[in-house]
Amino acid sequence: MEQSAPGVPAGARPSARFVWGLCALLLVHHFGLWAWTAWHRGFPLLAGLDHWDSGHYSTLVTRGYATPLWAFLPLYPLTVKLVSGALGGGVPPQVLGCVLSTGLLVAFVAWVHQRASRREVLSPLEPRTRWGWFFFLFSPASFALHSHHTEALFLLLSLGAFACAWEGHFWRAAVFAGLCVWTRNQGVFVAIVAALLLAERVPGSARQRLLRFAGLGFLSLAAYGGMILFEWRASGDPLAHLHSQSSWPHVDSAWGALRTLWLGNPHQDWDRWEIPRALFSFLLLGGSLALARVNRPLGLYGVLSFAVMLPQGEFANALRFGAVLFPVLFLLGDALAARPAWLRWSVAILAFWANHKITHGFVNGFWAY
Repeated sequence: MEQSAPGVPAGARPSARFVWGLCALLLVHHFGLWAWTAWHRGFPLLAGLDHWDSGHYSTLVTRGYATPLWAFLPLYPLTVKLVSGALGGGVPPQVLGCVLSTGLLVAFVAWVHQRASRREVLSPLEPRTRWGWFFFLFSPASFALHSHHTEALFLLLSLGAFACAWEGHFWRAAVFAGLCVWTRNQGVFVAIVAALLLAERVPGSARQRLLRFAGLGFLSLAAYGGMILFEWRASGDPLAHLHSQSSWPHVDSAWGALRTLWLGNPHQDWDRWEIPRALFSFLLLGGSLALARVNRPLGLYGVLSFAVMLPQGEFANALRFGAVLFPVLFLLGDALAARPAWLRWSVAILAFWANHKITHGFVNGFWAY
């Protein structure tokens, strides 16, 4: 049975000044670090902001789809391309992506804070403490939330799906869930969890709950079908987004997926970042299981997001996968708030250092996901 997150007196909740100050600190730190690094290392800042997947999104915006770029779902690059066309096409796509994503992150923060400010009892979709906000905003790969990546768009859409389902708004939840499916592979998980939330939160008979679950599931499946049709007409392959992932590392058995848990696959390098990525993944799993005690569907979202990494046979994308799991990160931060001061600040320093190093690595062209 789902429960609401424990209530917190209004005066003890994070103030708007704190939330926006922390958000501003994140943006000033990251963009300042990128600008200083580019100047110090002697390379163009625009080149530094176009590394790895950002470069692929720039290609999609300027040249369109081609194999193997079908692995990147279409809503984000199409959105950037649409905005670019409206502006006459003179803005570099990585700059436009940064501006757009920053705006989406700000919209997410505003929506969450607004929800928290008007609720007597908080849901798991809002942090109860300052530490909840800190742990989310300074998660290791939070740079992806305001750079030329799909994360900020997905973050806002997933909040919309969960929040609307929590409030019992069927059609709004369906629209947000359908857009999530077009944005990221985790969008399928968002659609499942939003359908479960809707069935759980809205009073009614078992038959009515089942109909709500099935209805939202059907509309999400229809959205997925629309994406398949889009890919079929554009590439001739209705499953181009899946087939394009064949060049990525994958295991060939269930045993290989299990071996991922202890870094037992041959391509899992025991470098200085592989172990921290694995530890962060298990931290997210533990937080997801704890979240399931508050709300089972939202806990399931975290567990599925952890489990989907195992068939890859590595945790190479764990930091980026975790950046959008805001209910889990909020809960972990709130749990940290109840720990002794020495532990809180030790974790805060470690988290800030990791966030700094990974943000710095991205602009330098090191793998930072």
